Amino acid sequence: MIHSTAIAALIDCRPEADYVLGHHQGACSLPASALFARLHELPKRSQTLQLCGQTDDLAIARAFLLERGYQLLEDLVWSDPLAEQLKQAGRLETGPQSRQWWQAAPLVQVFVQELMSRYRIQASQGLDLGCGAGRDLIYLAQKGWEMTGVDWSADSLTRVQQLARSQGLNIRTLQRDLETQANPLPEFAAASFGLICVARYLHRPLFPLLRNLLKPGGLIIYQTFMQGCENTRVGRPRNPKFLLAPHELAEQFQGFELLLDEIEVLDDGRPVSAFIARKPVV
Repeated sequence: MIHSTAIAALIDCRPEADYVLGHHQGACSLPASALFARLHELPKRSQTLQLCGQTDDLAIARAFLLERGYQLLEDLVWSDPLAEQLKQAGRLETGPQSRQWWQAAPLVQVFVQELMSRYRIQASQGLDLGCGAGRDLIYLAQKGWEMTGVDWSADSLTRVQQLARSQGLNIRTLQRDLETQANPLPEFAAASFGLICVARYLHRPLFPLLRNLLKPGGLIIYQTFMQGCENTRVGRPRNPKFLLAPHELAEQFQGFELLLDEIEVLDDGRPVSAFIARKPVV
């Protein structure tokens, strides 16, 4: 019987070579052997998953995901009869196409889906500082931005490139320690970028550099932890060095047009900034 996946994200955990030969329509290809390296491609834990694959792959993937708190439906065991059922139902696909279940940060989605059209913002060169595994910058690249990602972690940048390849995108990445040099990005001239994004990273000495790297009319998107995180159940970060004060970003980017300056609360109760501002044209 073909299981219903209407309420679940269908994750095909077979090797990619097998997936390409035939898979359930709307499946996401995430091989069991690569789940640790590609964990950032999974949906939020609130999204129920259904796994599809061979018995051994299913056992590996199920144990891995249950340990990380995911809710799983009954597995869909891949077989020739199942492939034939899917074919007869018009739900068998071939090729590398894979459903995207990961999402960019909500603030970045708001910027793309609402603010770009409202303020007639045209995609141009973008920079993501402390980009991590790259969901935000890949999402922006999908929407037309020519993105560069910077991070100190070589592993993170490898994940960025893997995710970019899976989406057919070319992304420039730079491995860089942003905190040990006066100018950690000497290859970029002033006014190089129409957009700079920073998420869950705070190093205040970089603020003048960010202002300088933005073009006139360029935008800064900044979302990181606020004072008060130390009082939540999670309790971190607690070092004031890594916590923004209320309206601190508006002060740091004084003279910019504020498009959004709010405090949001994560699912775990920690407050974060939701800050988007545009550099003046003159």
